[in-house]
Amino acid sequence: AGWLGHAVKPGGRVLDVGGGAGQLAVLLAETLHASGTVLDPTLEMIGHVPAHDAVTAVVGVAESMPFGDDEFDAVVVSDAFHHFRDQPGAVAEFARVVRHGGVVLVLELDPTGLMMQLIVWGEKLLGEPGAFFTPAEMCAFMARQGIEGQCERLRKADYRFIGTVDKPGELA
Repeated sequence: AGWLGHAVKPGGRVLDVGGGAGQLAVLLAETLHASGTVLDPTLEMIGHVPAHDAVTAVVGVAESMPFGDDEFDAVVVSDAFHHFRDQPGAVAEFARVVRHGGVVLVLELDPTGLMMQLIVWGEKLLGEPGAFFTPAEMCAFMARQGIEGQCERLRKADYRFIGTVDKPGELA
């Protein structure tokens, strides 16, 4: 939540993309005193989102979000980005639904290292559609989509990308 506090003021809006059963959205809504929205493609997962005054659950996919432009102060993706079928389309949607000066936070796994290479291989065998990025690849990929930011290693194979949405000509 500390990573988002500068962008999400009390009463703000956070979107958890690929948020599953909504635990992170609830935590963020309570910590930031904001409203949280969980977007997940699986009706079964959305059905597990707890009833909470500040959290809404929506069935949908990252690359075609059912939200208006500039609707959120931040987008969070935790351990889901590598599952997205259309990663460029998803990032274009992040830039569309987050206001100018808002934040995109992606928590992801670095595919380098033997154990992670086995996980990547296993996911490909299972027919998972997306792709893993190294931290450097993620930063470059996001920048190409107009979201400048930085990647920081967290622990072992985890890292975070945190970037700011820049919409030329708009005021934050």
